Amino acid sequence: MRFLGLDGRTRWPGVGASFCCVLFCSVFVRAAAGQAIAVDGGEGEFAAPAGAWTTGESVTPATTPSEFRGFWADVFHAGLQNAAQVDEMIAEAVAGNYNAIVPEVLAFHDNQYGSHGAYWKSDIVARSSYVTTSFDPLAYIVQRAHANGLEVHPWLVAFRVSSTWPPPGNATVAAHPEWLMVPRASMGSVATVGSYYTFDPGSPGVQDYLMSIVRELCEDYEIDGIHWDYIRYTDVDAGYPADLSYAHSTLRRFQAITGYPGTPPTDYGPWNDFRRRTITEVVRRAMFEIPIVANPRQPLRHTAALVTWYPANVNFHLTRPYYESFSDWEYWQSMGYLDATIPMCYFDENSYPSTYRAWVDNSVMWANNYNRHTYIGPGIYLNTFADSVTQIQYARAAGAHGICTYSYRSTNDAGQYWSNWYPYVATNVFTEAASVPTMPWRDPAAATAGAVFGRVTDGATGAPIDDATIEVNGFAMVQTDGNGCYLVANLSAGASGTIVPFSANYAGYSEVHRPAVLVERAGFTEANFALGTWLEGDYDVDGDVDLDDYDRFFECLTDPDGGPIGAGCDVFDFDTDADVDLRDFSVIQASFTD
Repeated sequence: MRFLGLDGRTRWPGVGASFCCVLFCSVFVRAAAGQAIAVDGGEGEFAAPAGAWTTGESVTPATTPSEFRGFWADVFHAGLQNAAQVDEMIAEAVAGNYNAIVPEVLAFHDNQYGSHGAYWKSDIVARSSYVTTSFDPLAYIVQRAHANGLEVHPWLVAFRVSSTWPPPGNATVAAHPEWLMVPRASMGSVATVGSYYTFDPGSPGVQDYLMSIVRELCEDYEIDGIHWDYIRYTDVDAGYPADLSYAHSTLRRFQAITGYPGTPPTDYGPWNDFRRRTITEVVRRAMFEIPIVANPRQPLRHTAALVTWYPANVNFHLTRPYYESFSDWEYWQSMGYLDATIPMCYFDENSYPSTYRAWVDNSVMWANNYNRHTYIGPGIYLNTFADSVTQIQYARAAGAHGICTYSYRSTNDAGQYWSNWYPYVATNVFTEAASVPTMPWRDPAAATAGAVFGRVTDGATGAPIDDATIEVNGFAMVQTDGNGCYLVANLSAGASGTIVPFSANYAGYSEVHRPAVLVERAGFTEANFALGTWLEGDYDVDGDVDLDDYDRFFECLTDPDGGPIGAGCDVFDFDTDADVDLRDFSVIQASFTD
């Protein structure tokens, strides 16, 4: 299956182009800005010098009128079903001095009920019955929101498929029961995890499918970001394959990579680590799918609704989100895989005031540690108006960069009419309009770091290599995912970019080097690797040299002896003379296969 992707150029927020078969990866890096760090490359700890890769720029907490102010609008209440409901939602947001709406546009991947299916004119996912010839809910809310100074961040439930099988209206998913995970006792059969049929996060097919949805939204709608929900496991007894013959399930990948001989129990530590890895792969890939898409609203913001749960702990590894749902969201932020966390701090102010405050404090601490944002998500539906204001004010005072309230139509537990919240919050806390905070790490003029991504394949066949190791400056940094892909973020970049040596290796192949990968500020540079036999000029490492590769070559051309070579174009400098010219063209021409 071919998707638009990988065009070989560095991408900046606001600069987009079509790209071919983009597939991102599993990365195991923990970094702290400006410090010497240790890097877990999958084979042990490797020391790295201070300043080799950093999170880059500092972020100032929201103590000014710059503040994210959003609300979640779910599909189980009125809000997105027709134009009149959208108009009402926009009016309430404006009345409350909000500046962002997070509408749930995909709760299930089937269309059994009106609340299921895509709330946009999707060519990939079964459409909700509320999507008609004359009404596209997402298009209309984008139009009306932007006309009123509001951002729109479509909300996607990641892995929940349907409550019946096959999923009504979705022939693509119905044809792939191997994409499902099931409880351990149900291995080898199609079954639910809890009440729902659920995607296996580690399946390369699932990851491709989810990223095709992300691209469709970013390419077809002038949205302001992508927002994930349920980006986690919902049951520790899950992750086992519905189809035992599927070689790319989470379990089969785990067995192949670790050598584990059987079926691990749910409490086996390395198995839990691997399940966390697969969730991370999805988040990481989306982080780099989003900014390389041509969209006039770039830089689009990548966020997620993240569980908190009692009790809180400053050590994230001792929290239930980490050890029960395999959602390693502190790590995601440390690596720059989210622009902002939105922790769902759903706590009754009368029952759990200290737990709410502890999660706020910890979330702000992690955001500041990693120079990213956090937008606290209080559960206003659990509280009185006054208690919700108290919680919002605490989050502000703690240094949060914004607020996202749950939910649009469920605003209190004290019997107040739901819409009364909007004038109340404008009077008591959002007393003046505010702009959404900028993201300096996504701005080439402000950033000091960039990212490199790519794909590792067998050069003769184009088949992806899972768990290949990527080295940066000789240090093992990254393992590829089931699609053979990797990314390394937070690489320090000078004002004119920084040349960094990369290499890839995997057992049974000779190591392949790319000594001159150009990392640019706020950029995403592509650096692919073909192990074994490689056709010179096979830029997308798919086993042939075709028009896709020619297109990439011509985008890299420089004047004779007139470099510098553009980011990602080093692979075309066959004669290593610091330019890409007609002498190099003769090499790729000789390699042309079809």
